[in-house]
Amino acid sequence: MFAYACVTAENHLFCPSHIRLFVAYQDKEVPIVPSDSLNTIHPPSPSSLLYLVYQKDGDGASSYEMESGSWVSYWYGYSFELGGEQYFTGFTAQTPDEYAASPHQAGAAPDPKVTIGQATVVIAHPPNRLKPWLFQGSDQFVGELGGFAKPNEIDEGRAPQSHVTVDGKLLLAVPTWYLATGTRISTFDLFLFNPHELNGADERRWTYLGNLVAGAHNGAACEGEEEVTIPCATSTGSLEFLGQETSGLPVIRVIMSGTQVRAAGETRALGPGDTVEYRYDTSSKQYL
Repeated sequence: MFAYACVTAENHLFCPSHIRLFVAYQDKEVPIVPSDSLNTIHPPSPSSLLYLVYQKDGDGASSYEMESGSWVSYWYGYSFELGGEQYFTGFTAQTPDEYAASPHQAGAAPDPKVTIGQATVVIAHPPNRLKPWLFQGSDQFVGELGGFAKPNEIDEGRAPQSHVTVDGKLLLAVPTWYLATGTRISTFDLFLFNPHELNGADERRWTYLGNLVAGAHNGAACEGEEEVTIPCATSTGSLEFLGQETSGLPVIRVIMSGTQVRAAGETRALGPGDTVEYRYDTSSKQYL
């Protein structure tokens, strides 16, 4: 079970709803969650981060319906250090309005994606035990990903990876997966964090840069029953960040290992010839 801390934003305090120590926030009571010590600072609660993105109180829930009919939910939390500052970002997901009545409906078309949002906080200086986090900013649109009006699933078995660019930005690879015809596809969803001052209307604190395939496992579709003739195969991909290109972003190399199904119901071992390199495309603003 996670413990959560409060966030200070615009002279207000945002905290989880289940703690009995309270302060006044407008016309309601909002609880304070003190950190155990200045060396143990807990992240903000999912409900607090959802509020900072969508400005709607979900009464402590990590998923709830908006007035438009869409559903918003907490998707992924990431703690990181950059440029001497300690940050925490909560990523959120919002379904399209037309899929709101049943966001998990089985008959939905695969095309509709969810919109990823974010709220980012930074540890206060000087340290404050009762209010350890300061609100840096939020955005209801970072990018779109997933399918069937659902985000890609977070892969708890793999760790996120990151790379700091020459100009001080952070490239984050979130480990995710989705199912396709009985095969679990392992992927990384890519996000770029810009800690610098945002000068233009098109600049964002976080930007989505696309999805990379990094392995597969066909355990749900392979042999095991008499009528199934597809052999079982599992592959994994590890990431390498290579130098800087003119875009300021690195080439990402995915080194594949394991096995892959090929024709005639056979498998083959993956090797150096299966390595794939992705480069940032300035036209699409995605890794391709």
